[in-house]
Amino acid sequence: MTPPTRKGSKNPIMSYQPAVFSPQRERKILFRGKEIATADLKDGKGYVSVRSLCEAFGLEQRSQRKRLMRQQGFFAPYTAMILMSTPGGAQPTLCLMCWSVPAFLMGVELERVKDDQARSLLKAFMEEGQAVLAEHFGISERGEIEFMRQAIARMVVEQESYEEAIAKKVEAQLAEIRQAHEEKVQQIRTAFSELRQQVARLEAVAVPKARLTPEQLGQLRILVATLGTLLQERGVAKPYPGIYMDITRLTGVSRSEDIRQEDFPQVVEFLERQVKALTVADRK
Repeated sequence: MTPPTRKGSKNPIMSYQPAVFSPQRERKILFRGKEIATADLKDGKGYVSVRSLCEAFGLEQRSQRKRLMRQQGFFAPYTAMILMSTPGGAQPTLCLMCWSVPAFLMGVELERVKDDQARSLLKAFMEEGQAVLAEHFGISERGEIEFMRQAIARMVVEQESYEEAIAKKVEAQLAEIRQAHEEKVQQIRTAFSELRQQVARLEAVAVPKARLTPEQLGQLRILVATLGTLLQERGVAKPYPGIYMDITRLTGVSRSEDIRQEDFPQVVEFLERQVKALTVADRK
């Protein structure tokens, strides 16, 4: 987090402008007995909560969020922070555009999925996705056509009298191949259509991690309050949402309550560094 500089002054001023969208509608869809939280924005585009998606497929949320950050060159246009309902109230939640979910899931490392059922489901999804992509780009069908053309050429040279009969047989085989591929494509489309129409949330399958103690949460709130006060003195009207947004991005969680104990020293160092920077600026 780099503080900007007020016009006409060399003193650093922190500014927070998190792009958090309010959904026009929230829904929960039921996929194979597990719930996934979704939201529709005003532009008509649908998004899926990365948190609930990870829970649905048995993925460790923190590592998947980091993977999205590493692959911002591709996923940046398809991610958004959306204010979604949680048991603790509305919270900014990292979401992924619905039609980019297949690309996200195809990049998962199956070896890291501990739950057997979730791993089996992901493997089946990847195999179906592979077949659909091959069909879309014509890779599979072109290979079949080339094979058949070569076979026809050899047969025509050997016996021209069979040319017409062989050509008809080839066309029939290609028609069967196209029909089989179209059925596969339709199965995938039907599965995603059902995914967006159903409701529910998935139970977490990852091993729970140690969260902050009440004492650590108290220390965190004091540091945030100190930093927020310093920012308000410099004209930042509502600094607290931005501060908490930076903390959750730093630790790879969606809420400050989910920060793990192992990340607490990093968060404290981050906040104290910002407080110190502003305090030194005051002295100057």
